Amino acid sequence: MKKIKILFTAFAAIIVASTAIFYSCSEEEYNFNNIEPIIMTLTGPETGVPAHGLSEYPFKYQVPARGGSTFAWSFADSKWGGTITPDPDKPFIANVVFTQSAADTAAIIQVVETTQGGKQSPVKELRVELVQFCPYDMDYWVGEIEGTSGRNDDVMIGTRTANLNELKVKGLAGFINFSWEENWVDGDGTALLEFSCGNNVVIKNQWIGTTDYPDDYYIEGTGTIDETANTITLNFRVLYTGGATSFGETILTKKGAKWVVKDNLKIPTK
Repeated sequence: MKKIKILFTAFAAIIVASTAIFYSCSEEEYNFNNIEPIIMTLTGPETGVPAHGLSEYPFKYQVPARGGSTFAWSFADSKWGGTITPDPDKPFIANVVFTQSAADTAAIIQVVETTQGGKQSPVKELRVELVQFCPYDMDYWVGEIEGTSGRNDDVMIGTRTANLNELKVKGLAGFINFSWEENWVDGDGTALLEFSCGNNVVIKNQWIGTTDYPDDYYIEGTGTIDETANTITLNFRVLYTGGATSFGETILTKKGAKWVVKDNLKIPTK
């Protein structure tokens, strides 16, 4: 029994000593006056980031958090800029909006940490590759749309997507239903239009549906925007198993838009 008491006493002494050493090290490690801060990572979108300049669509960047520290965010002077808004509750996170650019460019985000003890970290940088972006008013095209081609439904429907400068149009290839007398069994013929700088529109090759023929249909094309007349001119074709239609033009306008005659042509106006 005496041996057991001696062993227990020795074991308890070891635990007490270990605990004291642990807390001593912990206090030293987290002494804000002794921390030498180094920001190990700065994360966020790095490539293909739209330079849209729209404050309602910021990009999030962050560094590792440290209690008691503050973080100073900025752009490198020699590169593209914008606005940086640190999160008021989490200053290690920043919401960034890059200044709108009609050409591809790059920005460098910088951040410096200052500890509660007043020590500063080296500057941490992240290069962000920006892609050109020219904002277009997608809201204008939401709703009923008319076209000048016999390939279109009499009334097409435009809807926005969650992405900027994208418009979905249902009915561009309406002839599949009213002329070829096929019905959609999967998909509904809706095509995605993407707008870009220079008043350009592209319909990337995409599946638009399967009919009861049965057959799968795809669509592709290009186009331009006339922001003065509020029109979209498209040149597109429809592809199917073993073939494709020829390219054909249509001019899209919002239903109810006014028209004038100029040089013997009907031209839509605002």
